Amino acid sequence: MSDLASSRPVPDEPPDPRPGGPADVSGLFPSSSELFVPAAREPSDLDELALSPLAEVIADLADLRSPDPDQPSPSSDMSDFSSFSDEFRHFSPSAARPHPRDVHDFDPIDALISGSEDAEPTARSIAALLSSPAASAAELADAVAWCYDDAALPLLLPLAHHPDAGVRRAVAQALPSVLGEAPPDDTIHALILLSADRDNDVRDWACFALGTQLSELDSTTVRNALAARLDDPHDDTRCEALLGLARRRDTRVLPVLHERLARDNVYSLEIDAAGALGHASLHTLVRGHLSGWDDDVVVRVCAALRLTDPDGVGDDLLDGLADWFRAGAPHATDEDRYWWSVTLQLLEHAEYRAPEIAEQVHYRLQSAEPATALMLGSRLSQLAGDHGWPRWRPSH
Repeated sequence: MSDLASSRPVPDEPPDPRPGGPADVSGLFPSSSELFVPAAREPSDLDELALSPLAEVIADLADLRSPDPDQPSPSSDMSDFSSFSDEFRHFSPSAARPHPRDVHDFDPIDALISGSEDAEPTARSIAALLSSPAASAAELADAVAWCYDDAALPLLLPLAHHPDAGVRRAVAQALPSVLGEAPPDDTIHALILLSADRDNDVRDWACFALGTQLSELDSTTVRNALAARLDDPHDDTRCEALLGLARRRDTRVLPVLHERLARDNVYSLEIDAAGALGHASLHTLVRGHLSGWDDDVVVRVCAALRLTDPDGVGDDLLDGLADWFRAGAPHATDEDRYWWSVTLQLLEHAEYRAPEIAEQVHYRLQSAEPATALMLGSRLSQLAGDHGWPRWRPSH
């Protein structure tokens, strides 16, 4: 495995700027505590969620047709739902759930009635399942798990209390994808409820949703719910909670990571969490776990090594990024794109490092006007601007 060392100093101990180099801009950016999105309720309100009754939702779906009694019941095949590997999910923690099938111009209700496997579940098809006495929990779980229809949100929220663990897991899996533009309060509180579920898989998916998929939604309530799972007996659940707190730079994870990374065997999500937190005291511990990973985990371990390095993310990376912009990014060659790919891996878990990277690259491009313009209009600059980088000027 390639040792790509470098990363972020301890927040309280920024490095001195290089003579003649870019200014230390760390004081210009808000701290994580200033970026919270407060929750509307405390966890004690979980059982009093204001959820739309099923009858009202179904009534709003005006064209819903009753299933033909002569038609067979929907397939109860759970293969699409159950075959999605948790291991793969952990390798791509912020990616959307992979779609189980190609969607063409099918009517979801017709597909539901006929048992077609080619339709995307919608609010209508889920409402039909909920209103059908013949529908099984497995069928409902399969539909819920692969639903991306924002209109289904009020149907899914009450299912956090469903007696079947498969349905509850599907709800935890789907809620981030159907949240859309709706206020997040009820979704967050439902996921907090599911994060304490008695079923391991339900807790795991709920912590993944809270910790990674919805990591931009931050509050004391969310953090405390994740912290409550740091001692969870289920390894994946515990690791997802650890990563979710590290993404929010919650200092409670630092002693946990010191203890975990001091062991002979660690989970890849624990390495990811070290990178997300970016604390320099973890660098040597991460360096001790460079070997033994599958190829698709190697890049994440190398990213964590850079993100915990007290000397910064690495001059090789910053020089490579500058060269990429000089080469005409995003129209550079695939070879030139390598350093951009490495940068994206770093920002996957530590987006707050974007201002630091952007400032250093901007400094390297100060005498190259076309490349500077490309850089200032890039996704890197936009992410840096989202975290307070003053050079970012959004285009209108």
